Amino acid sequence: MQRDYSQLGPSKPPPEITSPLRVGIVATPNFTLMPLACFTDFLRLAGDEGDFSRRIYCDWELLSHNLDPIRSSCGLELTPGRTYGNPSDYDFIVVHGGILHADHRIPPELYDFVTAAVRNGVPVAGNCSGSFVLAEAGLLAGKKCAVHFTLAGLLRQTFPDITPVTDRPVVVDGNVITCPGGLASIKLAMYLVSNACGESRAHKAFHYLLGDHGFDRQGAIEEPDLGMKCGDRRVANAIGLMRQKMYELCSLADIAASVGTSERELSRLFQKHLQVAPGEYWRQMRLKAAKWMVLNSDRSIAQIAYECGFTDCAHLVNWFRRTYHVTPAKLRRSHRELGVR
Repeated sequence: MQRDYSQLGPSKPPPEITSPLRVGIVATPNFTLMPLACFTDFLRLAGDEGDFSRRIYCDWELLSHNLDPIRSSCGLELTPGRTYGNPSDYDFIVVHGGILHADHRIPPELYDFVTAAVRNGVPVAGNCSGSFVLAEAGLLAGKKCAVHFTLAGLLRQTFPDITPVTDRPVVVDGNVITCPGGLASIKLAMYLVSNACGESRAHKAFHYLLGDHGFDRQGAIEEPDLGMKCGDRRVANAIGLMRQKMYELCSLADIAASVGTSERELSRLFQKHLQVAPGEYWRQMRLKAAKWMVLNSDRSIAQIAYECGFTDCAHLVNWFRRTYHVTPAKLRRSHRELGVR
């Protein structure tokens, strides 16, 4: 039976004020749900005391050209609260994007609404791949743009007059704000709240959302990858791409180009910061993944070889033996025998 928790609610009525921060959220088809949830929940926490969720200091609406549900990239749908109207009803318009390669069509009304907002002096923000929508609308020409490191090469190639920035969670250039998405969406919300409601309210929401963990606390048992903490963003971004391309056909030259450097320069940077060649670093990353699968899954060695980017089973076994001094099959067998005992 559900209990009564009303005593946890607010003890005083809300102040009668106009919300100093009104945000219109525009989501594209196949938007990414987590960054949008992080952004919106930060506004919710900043908009009231405690966790009461009243829209006192912050208000927001999901907008679209009609009231049909908008499907996210994970399949869940959100229903807009209003159709596009006067962009001046809001202090900010945030365009939230998602999967770029998916088979969907962005409604032309979305571009018209965002362009009208800029024309009326309303600042706009691009979150996740929403920055590409702003770029397509011509609103980022000659500007800097915060973008996820995996999309920096595409942005540079498609829009040569835009400068991609991969090492900052929020970039403000004139009346346009950009954010790469992910957990950085919290920083975007924090920026908006700080400017509209003051830093104390932003810090309140930030502390409530993250407790004493912050962004750097490691919750995993495995030791954090020191390479990802490298001060040179090219190295850190290259490692990030390596992690995402575990079994894809991708060369070191492609990795280097994606982070804005050459294969030779990337090798020099890896030797300087990590004392290892990038190819060896990538291979050790794949071998660690393979070892985990050997010990924690029932996949065949051939399947593991494929998932971890080795050309065939023999290729994996050869490098596995050289690194761990045992074959994958023997390691798995020993591990299971120890488990039985």
